[in-house]
Amino acid sequence: MKENEKKTELPKEIQSDPEFPLATEGADVETPDTPAEIADDEDDVVPATFATVKVFSKEKRSEQPERRKAQPEAKKANEVPTGAKKPQPQPKKRPAIFDGFTLKMIAIVTMLIDHTAAVFLNKTWTEEGFGDPLWVTYNAMRLIGRFSFPIFCFLLVEGFFHTRSRLKYAIRLAAFAVISEIPFDLAFADKDLKFIDRVFAWNKQNVFITLLIGFLVIWGIEWWLRPWIEQKKAPKTFGEISKFFFPMLGFVILGGLASVFSKCDYGLGGIIVIVFIYFSHGELHPGMNMIRSSLILTLLASRTEAIVLAGYPLTEFYSEKRGRNWKWFFYIFYPAHLLLLFLLHEFL
Repeated sequence: MKENEKKTELPKEIQSDPEFPLATEGADVETPDTPAEIADDEDDVVPATFATVKVFSKEKRSEQPERRKAQPEAKKANEVPTGAKKPQPQPKKRPAIFDGFTLKMIAIVTMLIDHTAAVFLNKTWTEEGFGDPLWVTYNAMRLIGRFSFPIFCFLLVEGFFHTRSRLKYAIRLAAFAVISEIPFDLAFADKDLKFIDRVFAWNKQNVFITLLIGFLVIWGIEWWLRPWIEQKKAPKTFGEISKFFFPMLGFVILGGLASVFSKCDYGLGGIIVIVFIYFSHGELHPGMNMIRSSLILTLLASRTEAIVLAGYPLTEFYSEKRGRNWKWFFYIFYPAHLLLLFLLHEFL
């Protein structure tokens, strides 16, 4: 990678590598102290986003010779003297409240609340609505749980851009998808089924499968975008746009078909959420990811996902720092808590 490309690789604000097993790499990530250290990592890649293409296009234009060398006298009077540093406008900084570790804990706690209601309170409440305390409790807990998946997707994309080895990342997601499937089926399959039928239930699969499919989709999209990124140009003609857009749509369709076949949690809506977060990576207001996630999941999954709009501050105030590194805890927690909920429901 050329030196001038390294400088545009990552924003200066990114100083660490957030991780979450449901969302980021973890095991092979080191926390760099400076952008230069990030650029020197041979495994790092240029983020293939629309924002990056625009930056590259702007840089290319700036390399062209100036067309007008003579300046009006009035403009010359306002020029900075030779040798003096021209003041640079300082971008507005977002409040840094939530690091990667904090977001992981929020996602885990909200997920635990959601799954507890799904295991213990499902089919135990009547349709009396607000007059039934169990109905209110169940729906309140399920609404709280809606915040977990968009956070997982957000951290998945963060990990995608910062991990040292995407192959190891994908293998880890696949491994825990397999490990989590039996606990997931035991916890959420129809309680009237026999034990062996619950183990091999195929009505819905765990969220690790959703995240794995989404990860492979954005990996394929970036592989296809690589020539445009290396050429530092955005597609302009209809032919270029067609070569740029339709293959990406093909990756999304393949991911959607895989989600339908596997019946993974959140299905096609989850895949599209991950793709949208991928293309908005590095934007000034990352809180918009929660709004997009809410709208997509409300249309494609459930109207209760509209509550995610209230989660705007969670990613908007993301500090872009990793925080504490509880690596394996976040991987193990998902299958472990599902198995624990199943055992408690069966024997208490």
